Amino acid sequence: MIAAEFLDSRLGRIFCLQARQAQGLARGRAVVLPPFGEELNKSRHVLSALVRHLDAHSFDVVLPDLYGTGDSEGDFADADLNTWRADIDAAVASLPTGPRLHLIALRAGALLAVDAAARHPVDSLTLIHPVADGRQLLNQLLRLRLAGGLLGGGQQETAAELRQRLGAGETLEIAGYAISAALAGGIESLNLGTPDCATARRVNWIELVAEQGRALMPTSQRVVEAWQAAGVEVTTDTLVCDSFWATQEIAYCQDLVDRVCNMPGL
Repeated sequence: MIAAEFLDSRLGRIFCLQARQAQGLARGRAVVLPPFGEELNKSRHVLSALVRHLDAHSFDVVLPDLYGTGDSEGDFADADLNTWRADIDAAVASLPTGPRLHLIALRAGALLAVDAAARHPVDSLTLIHPVADGRQLLNQLLRLRLAGGLLGGGQQETAAELRQRLGAGETLEIAGYAISAALAGGIESLNLGTPDCATARRVNWIELVAEQGRALMPTSQRVVEAWQAAGVEVTTDTLVCDSFWATQEIAYCQDLVDRVCNMPGL
């Protein structure tokens, strides 16, 4: 049965969508980690469908809105990496003990999932079209700020100037979100290319493509090969589907929901 709840965390209460099985009947536990910013808003319907599907497959599951995002307490400007780590730890702790733990993450959520796998014994990581490099993600956010300035006719800025302002502790507004220097630094510190972060027994890597036969992106392939060289069991898969986290109109991807629940190790 799907229900909503608030969990106490480091700075305030976080909103969670959750499902629990009858005692002793769960085949596993799953924490679903979303992206943030506008990608969270665009993908909420797909992640909610995933929670329902996991519930139907007899999982105890929780999907948290991290502090300052979604329906959780707090302002995005007050969020930082350590706060989000505490939120994820609270989500894990909210699940009944016993069955195997699986982390499932979309886009930037993958950076947080791999980070969390260093703190929790995880049976599998399922990463959906993951962002592989936090520094690259911050660069993309800064480019959004620069593009917005050009379109708005405001004072021209440079990426170097924006980084200098973050380094001085300033909070920057980017695409409607106030990103603090602490959060920007935390994002930059995360990178999937460090094999010793992948402590899970298995990693499932799913990439969405425009047509059948497309290979993984080169950046993704390099990360996968690094993990495999470090002895991590990695399964890769591609799926023809719209990039629902970035489309103008709401896009659905039922095939993705089905695929996740049938990945090896789940």
